[in-house]
This record gives sequence, structure tokens and C-alpha cells, in this order.
Amino acid sequence: MQPLVTRNDIAKYRQISKTSKDDKLNEMILDAQLLDIQPLLGENLFNSILTSPEDFTELLDGGIYENDGISYTNYGLKMVICYFAYARYMLFSSAIDTPFSVVQKISSNDSKPAENSVKKTIYSLNREAAFQIWSNVKNYLKRTKNPEFVHCNTSMGNLRFTKLS
Repeated sequence: MQPLVTRNDIAKYRQISKTSKDDKLNEMILDAQLLDIQPLLGENLFNSILTSPEDFTELLDGGIYENDGISYTNYGLKMVICYFAYARYMLFSSAIDTPFSVVQKISSNDSKPAENSVKKTIYSLNREAAFQIWSNVKNYLKRTKNPEFVHCNTSMGNLRFTKLS
């Protein structure tokens, strides 16, 4: 699967450090696409975008569009992916797999890793933002009557579990 966004795309919306090592970030981008975006778009539209992203430039990049004589702004699916990927990156980027175990990366004596509670808060806030932006993109898909978009009425992130006795 190809990543639909890059570090530079994420840097348009979130502060992210510059580095030439994008392995961990690309992992988070692919996870966001597969685990967050695919359920929102539906399998058909998701696969079509991955197969021919150039056919979905307006959906991916966003822009102004008209519907019933009213101008709307589509923020773009790339923006949604960026927020989901950034949330995942903030929560999981310091966990590195080594031959001996999974470790937390600590880069220097002058810095201190963020507390898990802080990382979880950043993760949650960015996921909430991603869903708000997704709402805008979903409206674009519905208003433009994209034939491959099958809207699911379930609300992601608001699941309720009940323990059965």
C-alpha cells in the first residue's frame, strides 16, 4: 500500500520534526489509512483512491466546490489522514522494536520523554480534530454524490461496551 501523505503534508498542519528517517512515520501513515480512513470511506472508494490517487485530486487535496448554488470548502482527505497519522505518531513513535525487546527511544541527556498521559491527550485531541475534519470531507462526498461512497451511520469512536454476566 502506498502512503497518500508525507511528512511534508503533515507539517502543513502539525509541528513535526524534520528527519530523513521516515520509517516510523510511514508506518503510522499506513496504519491511519488502513485502520482509520478505510472504515470511513468504505472498501470500494478506499481501494479506488489507492489504485488511482490522481483521479481523486479534488477529494484528496480539497478546495471550493458548488452544490445547489452554494459554495462550500472541502478541507481534503489528506488533511484527515495527516491528523490521524500525527495522532498515532505522537502516541507510538518512541516505541522502537530492537532484537532484545521494545524500548522507548531517549535521544539526549537534555531532553525528557513526554509522559504517557500527555501523549494520550495529544493522541485524543488529534483524533477528535481528524473526525471534525472528516465530517467536512464526508459532506463533500455526500453533496457531490460520489457513487463509490457508502455512508455508514455508525459513529466512530463512540462505541459502548456492556459486560454480559
